[in-house]
Amino acid sequence: MQNQTLSNRLMTAVRFVRKGKLFADIGTDHGYLPIDLYQKGMVKGAIAADVNPMPLESARRNIALHGVKSGIETVLSDGLVNIECLHPDDIAIFGMGGELICRIVGEAPWTKNENIRLILQPMTKQDEVRKFLLDEGYEIIDEALSEDDGKIYQTICAEYSGKPAAYSETELILGKKNIANGGELFRKFLIGRIEVFRARLDGKRKAGLGAEEDKLIKEFENILENMK
Repeated sequence: MQNQTLSNRLMTAVRFVRKGKLFADIGTDHGYLPIDLYQKGMVKGAIAADVNPMPLESARRNIALHGVKSGIETVLSDGLVNIECLHPDDIAIFGMGGELICRIVGEAPWTKNENIRLILQPMTKQDEVRKFLLDEGYEIIDEALSEDDGKIYQTICAEYSGKPAAYSETELILGKKNIANGGELFRKFLIGRIEVFRARLDGKRKAGLGAEEDKLIKEFENILENMK
């Protein structure tokens, strides 16, 4: 079967996967990402893992249809629980809430290894994921934004360094690397964040609150102005 086309959201994982490594996709669903990476020869092998049997069976069918059974192993696993013994190099966790991603990584201390790369795409609470990683000694080495069906997704690439780092609140919310990378999609993302925080501020002003939101909006607007 021909190579499939990945969504923009999943394509952001591809840019961070290191060639020739063993790749693990946690919460693989249909298995599209490991299939694509293995078909294109980008990884030496892949692991497609999911906590639920039904999506894992869907991944198995797709793997068989694409003729890549010899290179991709399917694993029933709650997060990274059954993955350590397979020794993956690059680990993607996409399509989950930020709190769940923090739990999964926190329950796998073996990922605190400078040779392991985490590629994370939290659907919510991206700032909490960044703070968790930094507090635990992971270094955020790069980030990327993608847009699918009008929604902008944030992808965070991290490796363990053992050196806790501090980000400002603005950097936690927007992503320090995203700010540095800039670009038109980041501009769109930033404008969206400003609108969200303005709405929060309007709601809190009625109760005489909102100083933190006001401060963040000014910082966001300053970044936007500096992009011109």
